[in-house]
Amino acid sequence: MDGMSEGMAIEIKGPKDDPDSLPGDSVDVTIHVDWIRYLGLSIANIGVSWHIPNEGCPAMPWAYDFDFSDGSSLVVALGEFNNAMPKYLPDALLVFFDVVAATEYKIPANVASPCD
Repeated sequence: MDGMSEGMAIEIKGPKDDPDSLPGDSVDVTIHVDWIRYLGLSIANIGVSWHIPNEGCPAMPWAYDFDFSDGSSLVVALGEFNNAMPKYLPDALLVFFDVVAATEYKIPANVASPCD
């Protein structure tokens, strides 16, 4: 978040890059069961979903749809789970491994899903 601007940026590093050089905190997902199928795959395409978070703010990315070399995909979006339901929250991240769940997720500043 930058004032009223709510968005998400990504930086892609290669396997030989130092993970400590990334801004922010790293989270090791390699042992989590949902991430295992993506390890070692190449990213084939990245789709970006934009929104205007507040009046007077520029368009900002709120979700990224990652397509992988084996045809699988996942979506990373701004939000959190609240009472087992995804809800928009600009300073937290949701990861959708299910395309149906990602397609159903909507935020107040955009009527499109992160997969549109």
